Amino acid sequence: MFEIGEHVIHPGQGVCTVMGIDEGGAAPMIVLECRQGHAKTRMLYPVAQSDRLHATVSREEAERFIEGYSDMECDPFTERNSSLEETHFRQLIKHGMPDTMRVAKTMRHRIRDAERRSKKPSSYYARVLKEAHRRSVEELAVALDCTEDDIEARFAQMMQVEPSEN
Repeated sequence: MFEIGEHVIHPGQGVCTVMGIDEGGAAPMIVLECRQGHAKTRMLYPVAQSDRLHATVSREEAERFIEGYSDMECDPFTERNSSLEETHFRQLIKHGMPDTMRVAKTMRHRIRDAERRSKKPSSYYARVLKEAHRRSVEELAVALDCTEDDIEARFAQMMQVEPSEN
């Protein structure tokens, strides 16, 4: 079980903080608080499904993922049906790091590739990129105990040195 104050990855929300346990209802619930933008939301999550939650990455893992970003391979998954392709990537995002970072890199690559070929990128690329990037930034900020702006600055630096062939 998770400790109060611990950060966990919720499959639908991303990074959440465990605020307590509510045993007053029919089934015990974990009280989670998630923050998206400036708003904080509290929600109840069944203790019986706590195996679907997992801890955020450690500081060491976060540093390793950032340092290894340029060597990280894009996800090769393709499908003729873009809806099925989007579903694949959205499922990966639910796992947290390093999958969120890999999905974001894959979407950036696919958008650049389409633009290089003077094609319009699939509309789902931008949607998935936005969500994967947001979740990556949140989890890295928690792991490295810094602000999301600090992580955004590190991402901007990584994008400047990213090899174009990945």
